[in-house]
Amino acid sequence: MDKLLYVIPVFAAGMGLSLQGIVNGGLARGLGSAVLAATVSFWVGGFVLTMLALASGGVGQAFASAKALGPGWWIGGGLLGAAFVTAVTFAAPRVGIAATMAFAIAGQLIAASALDHFGALGTPVHPFNYVRAAGIGMLIGGALLVRFF
Repeated sequence: MDKLLYVIPVFAAGMGLSLQGIVNGGLARGLGSAVLAATVSFWVGGFVLTMLALASGGVGQAFASAKALGPGWWIGGGLLGAAFVTAVTFAAPRVGIAATMAFAIAGQLIAASALDHFGALGTPVHPFNYVRAAGIGMLIGGALLVRFF
């Protein structure tokens, strides 16, 4: 039951991603650029998160501790997030938000299964098996159905 408490906000955030795709797509139409719309989205999000971090306190100590991680950990998440937001902002108005999200989730599940299988970057190992393969296959099939029918 405790684990369910962790996935409820993730489920809600996933619902928000669909709305974000629509909002950023509209912003891209207004600005004439998916990249510029993604940039504005990151500026606003970055500002809000900066204010929340400052309000929570301990920012200086956290940054000092995190310096030892190396630049890959600092830069990687931002680059991956920027790529995702830009891709969704570009695709959603062209193929629809449902198809965009379905393919995004399919891609996430394929990558996550590989990361789980190998315990990449220190994550717990969850071996790939036929049941997971079937789930991925069904998700890809569902994404294709959403897009083409």
